[in-house]
Amino acid sequence: MNKSTTDPRRRISLFADLIDYVRLAWRLLTDPRVPGWVKAIPVLAVLYFFSPIDLLPDWAIPGLGEVDDIAVLLLALKMFVDLSPDGAVREHLNDLLGRAEQPYRADSAAESNVIDAPYRVLDDENLK
Repeated sequence: MNKSTTDPRRRISLFADLIDYVRLAWRLLTDPRVPGWVKAIPVLAVLYFFSPIDLLPDWAIPGLGEVDDIAVLLLALKMFVDLSPDGAVREHLNDLLGRAEQPYRADSAAESNVIDAPYRVLDDENLK
């Protein structure tokens, strides 16, 4: 057996990661930067979960009937976060994980080739 599946700490980590993912999704649902059609994805998944209509009926295939509901919820959660604006996801994720986002600095390495200085235009007569 694979050590990652038998290690209890790894199972706890997966569960904690799932909880953080759900918390991130909740924050994105309340964020006005996320479009309404993207917010419809988790709402529709929850409606499917509680709906009596299933792809695999719970009574027809015991065990697999419940798994398809959970799979749809997890897929919708992943799709919702993936389709949300990157800036909003990054901001909420950093806030959830307790990391401060680095502010934009104009004097960063990408801007280091810019020289800011006063100048004046000389016409050709002044050059002679």
